[in-house]
Amino acid sequence: MWQLANPWYLLLLVVPPILLGLRLWGNRRGRASLLFSGGPFLENLPKSWRARISPHIHWLRYPALVLLIIALARPQAGQELQEINTFAVDIALVLDVSGTMAQRDMSDGRRSISRLDAAKMVMSGFIERRQSDRMALIAFGTYSLTRCPLTVDYALMQTALEDITMELFPEELRRTAIGNALATAVGRLEKSDAKSKVVILLTDGDNTAGNIAPKTAADIAKSEGVKVYTIGFGTPNQTDVNEDLMRDIATSTGGRFFRSKSLADLERVYEEIDAMEKSEVQVRNYTLWDELFHWFLWSGAALLLLEVLLNQIFCRKVP
Repeated sequence: MWQLANPWYLLLLVVPPILLGLRLWGNRRGRASLLFSGGPFLENLPKSWRARISPHIHWLRYPALVLLIIALARPQAGQELQEINTFAVDIALVLDVSGTMAQRDMSDGRRSISRLDAAKMVMSGFIERRQSDRMALIAFGTYSLTRCPLTVDYALMQTALEDITMELFPEELRRTAIGNALATAVGRLEKSDAKSKVVILLTDGDNTAGNIAPKTAADIAKSEGVKVYTIGFGTPNQTDVNEDLMRDIATSTGGRFFRSKSLADLERVYEEIDAMEKSEVQVRNYTLWDELFHWFLWSGAALLLLEVLLNQIFCRKVP
């Protein structure tokens, strides 16, 4: 796209035609009205190139004036740009990989699947929806493992999530260290300067391992400004979720506890958290203008200089 910064200068474009008209009219009036002998003879004499171009040099002046007037109007070429400022959320996803997560009491509508597979399906969709946030992934059993540090590489997050299986921990290390997992997640967020820092912790059991108490980890989260959402997952009467503990962790950090009994329940939980922790995106559209007047200025000046050189040096008339 393009524009003229000073379009009113284009009104001056009437000047060159007026000057040209006056010049032609003056030339016609200035012709000799008296006949003298020898005229035809003189006209047939050979002319030098200087004599041939001399009457036409003044034609350089008019396009030069047009170019200079266009330069005064300041033509500009524009490029439309967009500036996006994202005030994102840093999110640590924490997934229980204790032994009970292998229990196949979930259904995807076609077949029975394990709690772990159900959780991974829902978390994968959550990652897809959060395309402006940094995310980390922590898995835990008897101890916790950071499977992916904070990143905006969502393909890497999806790969890390897909690679979490029950074989991640040996069978004897598939207990439930909720406190350690939460402390690891908070550690991944403590240096973040994001608008909001969030941990989403999913478990199907009670704290049975680790050297950090869940309450201690929750206090650390609160001191670091980290909000914790806790999710108790599994069918009723077949899980050991300590709902009181999960609720205390969440409420003490400004988060919320959710109880999910099925795959559909879990999808609704993550959708609700997604809605509560929206990133703020500010978009500013602007145009970057590049000045083009100098092309017209130098072209016009070059034509005027050429006219002067031709008149004063190459085709100079002797008085």
